[in-house]
Parts: sequence; structure tokens; C-alpha cells
Amino acid sequence: MKKVLLPVICFINTVCFSQNTRISGKSFRPFKYKIVISNAFNDKYYNGNSITDSAAVQNGTFDFTVPSQTADIPYAYRFNDKISAGSFFQSDVFFIDSKTKYITVGKEGDPQNFEIISNSQSITGEMAKMQAYFSEFNKEKQSFYDKSRAEYEKFPDKQKIPQKFWDSYQAEEKKFSVKEDLLLSGYVKENRNSFTGLWKLIEKFERNGYEPAYETIFNDFSPEIKRKKTAETLRMAIKNAADFRVGNRFPGSKIKDIKNPGSVFSIPPAKYTLVDFWFSSCKPCLEQMPLYADLYSQYHPKGFQIIGIATDQDKYKSNLLKTIGKFNIPWTNYWDTNGRQSSEWTITSFPTNYLLDENGKIVFKNITEKELSELLEKKLK
Repeated sequence: MKKVLLPVICFINTVCFSQNTRISGKSFRPFKYKIVISNAFNDKYYNGNSITDSAAVQNGTFDFTVPSQTADIPYAYRFNDKISAGSFFQSDVFFIDSKTKYITVGKEGDPQNFEIISNSQSITGEMAKMQAYFSEFNKEKQSFYDKSRAEYEKFPDKQKIPQKFWDSYQAEEKKFSVKEDLLLSGYVKENRNSFTGLWKLIEKFERNGYEPAYETIFNDFSPEIKRKKTAETLRMAIKNAADFRVGNRFPGSKIKDIKNPGSVFSIPPAKYTLVDFWFSSCKPCLEQMPLYADLYSQYHPKGFQIIGIATDQDKYKSNLLKTIGKFNIPWTNYWDTNGRQSSEWTITSFPTNYLLDENGKIVFKNITEKELSELLEKKLK
């Protein structure tokens, strides 16, 4: 399963307001269009403190007027640089609190830099502490990304990247994710009242979905942090997402077949079933379709099934149907309109898949094409 090559590594930002607040900024990054501020994560963690706003950048300066909010913890946001009509580049995650009056974007002499620095000492102090703790890990991970990018750029046809490259890349990403979980666990044990630790856990959970380690990390936070509304939302989300732990039966749903609205979601009888979450403009999702089609053609007669769950918005229904036709997808695709069901299940990263056994129990999460091929070859001879 291919993922976007170089995900943005983010800091974290927070917003606590007791009155309308004007936040000014200085940008060393050249903005072609407006700068946009938005939530860094799912709206459910913001308890009414969501922000979506834009401001013109003139002579390297800008300002936002943030509406009155009631907050018991700093909230995380991002800036977005509009590159073209439908393309944005995201900043590091940053925090805003009641003391935030001024923000610096980027660094002088480095136009591509998209770091965010706040004047709030309480924010910069806690961020510095977390950054120091993760410093060596981040350097190691960035080195991996830089080497991967250099190797990626050597391929003349980006539509025909060898599967071996993606398999190796994914395997290393998984290792880094596990290592990061261990570091976060250690950090929270040492800093039980850390709001940056809480938002980092939200980031990990939103990216990866349920992992047993996330329950353990959450339990290590102080009672004070656990009483925060954002923390309680995370606790409930982890609890609900635990339905997707390996060994559990895949949950039912009322989503319907995109081509046959009278047919409600069900797991077909098969020795193995791959449930694939995707959407029609997700490039990594589309890149894996021919590989899935090959495996389906080879192993479907031996007991292998695929179920697609498309999360496209209403307005993209025609494109979804066109994409299914373009790839001549032979398996059933259900339409989770606007991703409502997927959001409830905390499936926010695409593609995401689950491999089920003949009893509908989850045996593997996010299995790669290589791993899936090897498993089917071994089990369905």
C-alpha cells in the first residue's frame, strides 16, 4: 500500500481566547495568495474552538482577528500556503494561547521554511522541551526522508516507481512510527501534564487509528490533563476505535453499494477479505488499484475477496463512478458519503485497509501489497 512520499513533520499549536484577539505576524516566506489558518486535526477535538480564516500578506506582514473562545487547553492549528487554485502547502503545527499576540512565519533568507514561532513564552517553552526530547529521532527520520526523496527523484517516470522502492519505504516508516510511539510514551511518563504530549498523541491516533499503545500512553497523563474536554474526546475516540483491534470482528454499517443502493454493507463469505478505505482523488489509493486487481484476478477463485469503502463527498459522486469504471474495478464498492462513517471509526488516513479472515475477524491492519501477496500465495495455494 503506497502512501504519500514525504509527509510533513509538524510541531503543535494551541489557541485559548477570552476575548476577540488580534494576532499580527511577520512572514519571511513569500506568499503568492492569502495565508490560511485552520484546525490541525479533526474538529471534534476543538470543542467549538475551530478556526478557519484567511488574511492577505502585504509587505511580509499579516494579521488575524480571532473570535472569542472558551478553552481549557491550548489548541493546535496550521497555516496553509495556497500554491494554486486547489493546492496548499501546510506549515508546522503551532499553538496560540491568550498571550499570543505575534507570530513569525519562516526564517529570513530561507523562503521555503514554514516554521512558526510564537511570542508566547509558555508555548515556546513547552514546545522546546518536546523538540529537545525528540531531537535525535527527528534528525534520523528527516535523514531517511531526504535519502528517500533523492532516490525517488532518480526515477524518470514517476508513474512507474518500482514496487520494491515502496515496499522498502513503507517498512521503514512503520519502524519509525513504532519508535516514535515508544518515545512519546517515555515523554508522557516524564511530563504527565504536557498539553504538547496530548496533541502529539492525537496526531498519532488520527494518523494510525487504534493501537494498544495509545491507550497506555493516554492512561499515563495526569488527572488534570485527563479532565480536559479535548482529552475526554480523545479517550472516547480511542475507546470506539478499539473495535478495530486485531482479533475483533469488523463492525457492521448501513453504508450502501455505490452501484446498487439497495444493497447494504456486508462481509462476503471468503477465506480472506480485504476492506479498503479510499476516495477517487487519492493518488496513493489509485496507484494500488492495478495491484489489487492482479491479486483479485489471481486469488478470487481460491477464496479472496475485496470490499472498497469510498469516502468521496456528494459533489464528487460522478468522479467516483468514473474512477470505478476507469480501473474496471470488479469488486463491490460501498459509498460512505462524505466519509461520515469513516470519521466515526477514526479512519482519517487514506488508503487504510483491514484484512479479515473467514469469520470476519481482523487479522491485519494496513497490510502492504507485498505482504498481502505473500500471505495469499502461502494460504491460498
